[in-house]
Amino acid sequence: MDFGSSKGCAISDDALKDVDNAAWLVYLVPEAQEEWRDRIYWIRTIDRLAEHDWLNGERNGFDQFCQHWQHRREAGEVSSNASCQLELWQMSRTWRHLVGAEQIDCDDRDLFALSAWQRYLQAVATYHRDDLILQTIADYDRMIDGLGGSLFQVLPDLDADLAVGARALGALDQCYNHLRDLHEDTRHRLCYFPHTVLDEFGLTAEHFYQRTVFDQPGYVDLIHCWLHEYLPPRKAIAQQFARRLDLPPSWKLLCDWSLDRYQRIETCLQRCDYNYVDFAQHYWTDVRQHLQHHPNTSTFQINVQAPLDGEIYKPLALHRSA
Repeated sequence: MDFGSSKGCAISDDALKDVDNAAWLVYLVPEAQEEWRDRIYWIRTIDRLAEHDWLNGERNGFDQFCQHWQHRREAGEVSSNASCQLELWQMSRTWRHLVGAEQIDCDDRDLFALSAWQRYLQAVATYHRDDLILQTIADYDRMIDGLGGSLFQVLPDLDADLAVGARALGALDQCYNHLRDLHEDTRHRLCYFPHTVLDEFGLTAEHFYQRTVFDQPGYVDLIHCWLHEYLPPRKAIAQQFARRLDLPPSWKLLCDWSLDRYQRIETCLQRCDYNYVDFAQHYWTDVRQHLQHHPNTSTFQINVQAPLDGEIYKPLALHRSA
């Protein structure tokens, strides 16, 4: 899940996005929740490290993690000077039969998840950069598959047969998060629409950064194209996956929650006449109202170690309130 700002405008504040994306976890039995929360916690940690490095013009935190993780995989031990020992020990405990000298016969599900984790780390290294340029829709598809698709395949309760559908759902999830976060991202001069698509509608990334895109005649046409041509076939694949009778209960909950979230994003965009600045305010109000119908989510949180104030990790408690 692609977590970010709870206020829709600050990359480092993540509480409400956590709830928006993952509060369905409260409906799992406690034993199942632990494994899901662990893996989401790892993903969030990597996301925060890469985000922190990008905002500060460095790659130290993320690169150090990758180096320590590779050492764990090859040497079978966690470095004593690793700044991310907690996460490394958690991963080692989960995938202990696949790393280091203690490799033994493994469960196919764990092997698949570990492979997806490696793809996710590579995708983060590739796409978390301020000079990112996506030329074509094929480039965009590769990015959301590498990030969201790999991310979803790291999650628990998947076998190889279900993993293909999970990957498609993850890529779609990444795409909807880009729509949801247009205001936040463009404030940081990030625009994920491919250049060929922008060119087709007479737009540039600078139009998005300067908030002049709303005055351009091609803007609404671009969003219409995205919502009604690009997304529908991809959403159909996700809906087909969600209807599978052999989905584990956890994935059924995830699919139902996510598809409902995608519809809320589209509805709010339309209600705001596709003005993503207005959307950022209205959508989080919608989320709070939505959560009122799910009172169990009021206590939902994921504790994330956040790289702040020059330190690699500090505890950050995430609560429902923005």
